[in-house]
Amino acid sequence: EADIISTVEFNHTGELLATGDKGGRVVIFQREPESKNAPHSQGEYDVYSTFQSHEPEFDYLKSLEIEEKINKIKWLPQHNAAHSLLSTNDKTIKLWKITERDKRPEGYNLKDEEGKLKDLSTVTSLQVPVLKPMDLMVEVSPRRVFANGHTYHINSISVNSDCETYMSADDLRINLWHLAVTDRSFNIVD
Repeated sequence: EADIISTVEFNHTGELLATGDKGGRVVIFQREPESKNAPHSQGEYDVYSTFQSHEPEFDYLKSLEIEEKINKIKWLPQHNAAHSLLSTNDKTIKLWKITERDKRPEGYNLKDEEGKLKDLSTVTSLQVPVLKPMDLMVEVSPRRVFANGHTYHINSISVNSDCETYMSADDLRINLWHLAVTDRSFNIVD
């Protein structure tokens, strides 16, 4: 039952599709580029990245289990090479950053090939690190966690056009959050 999809959301260009499931996982699919052999294969998506967004929790004050099911996903407009998205379960909203890396630095001054620090007395020359190509790696990292803003289960989130604020809603309350402030929100409707 953990693999049952609970929400889906395209990014603004339609190149990426994020799905959330009842197990708290987010799977991101990327649209395959149109090939010369199959010019009308524009609707095919392959797995781009998978990560665990939420874990089951227990609210000890209310003696309530908070399940990991993803209720909503919202993409933020892209301003650089990285992608950002918000995901929420019943109580906690998380901001994630998705980046690609296809090069790795080599030739450090103070580290050897295994990554261990060199003895400083043996360093006699200055090296400029160089970037070497490597297989494409997608990294997903948590940026912010927005918690304790709702008494009831969060059922909706929406990113504002200013790309700095977003709203979250439960059955009785709508809150306005700033992406840089995790410990408080402004109550709009109660």
